[in-house]
Amino acid sequence: MKTKKSVLFSLVVIAGFYGCLPETIVKQAVPKPIKYTVLEKSAVFNRKNIAFSMDSLNNKLLIRLTLNGLPKNFPFPVNTKFHDTLTSTAFNFDFYSNGKRVLSDYKFLQATLQWKQAHRMDELGFSSDTIDLLRGNDISIEIPYYAFHSLRKGKQSLELCMWQDTFTDKGDVPNKAGSYTSYCVQAKKALFNARVKFEISVPSVYQTAVYGQGLVLKNDSTFSPSGMDNTIWKSSYPDIYWAVVYPKQTLYSQTPYQVSTDEYTGLDTFLLYHYYENDSIGFHVYDHDNLSRDDFMGSWWGAMKDKDTLSKYISFDNIKYFRYKLKKQGLVN
Repeated sequence: MKTKKSVLFSLVVIAGFYGCLPETIVKQAVPKPIKYTVLEKSAVFNRKNIAFSMDSLNNKLLIRLTLNGLPKNFPFPVNTKFHDTLTSTAFNFDFYSNGKRVLSDYKFLQATLQWKQAHRMDELGFSSDTIDLLRGNDISIEIPYYAFHSLRKGKQSLELCMWQDTFTDKGDVPNKAGSYTSYCVQAKKALFNARVKFEISVPSVYQTAVYGQGLVLKNDSTFSPSGMDNTIWKSSYPDIYWAVVYPKQTLYSQTPYQVSTDEYTGLDTFLLYHYYENDSIGFHVYDHDNLSRDDFMGSWWGAMKDKDTLSKYISFDNIKYFRYKLKKQGLVN
């Protein structure tokens, strides 16, 4: 009997311990399917051609669209000039709430990760890469729930519109010079579209302004930035940029890169959406390389518990100092 009491006591202690852990540590192991209702769909958007699923996992909405290889006699558009059957297209995914597009600056933040032109993009939606429908294709999209920061926390009824309206193809034709000329053709034809209704539970979303105020690399016996980039066109110093990391090990947004230097002097501001008031944030620092993968130079991860807005200096890995400032904006939904 004494042993049973000890075991029971241990279980209570463990349960209490996990109950006190920050919510960011709790991880969901298995995706939870999200039920949906099909409101409308085109005739070819059927189970024979497409498999569709929605799941929830660790504050992320997971969308998967699997396209089976379609037969050649499928009603693809044909280009009469080149006699090409256009079998490639891109799919669009747009979110609606109460009949209106969901507003979010998530796409703007994501655009910085590829150094795309970062115009403000206020509507939540995504486009896939161009894919060939004669082959089997799998489109997977992961959307963090903070992307729905314009919606009130709690249960929300949403609609997802999936559509395409343009087919394309490219090829080469011989010319008079004996070589080949490349061409790319397009045709408007909407074959696949569907609209589904579903519910998600939007968590609390907080906002913190992150101000990057420069960084300097180490230059000592342990690390030297000289010689990192071997090139005849410029100095051998690295092309530095840094990224905000949230959640852990996930790139949130990043700066432009500063060419051939041992210090990054740019002043950058990012709006960080996060799930808990006293959450954590990380920074990664890289050397950009046009010919191969970017070189990783250091990472830091720490809490955002301080309520003051004073600048902080941190040192990590090959970074002599990284200067930043946080300004909490509070709950936004």
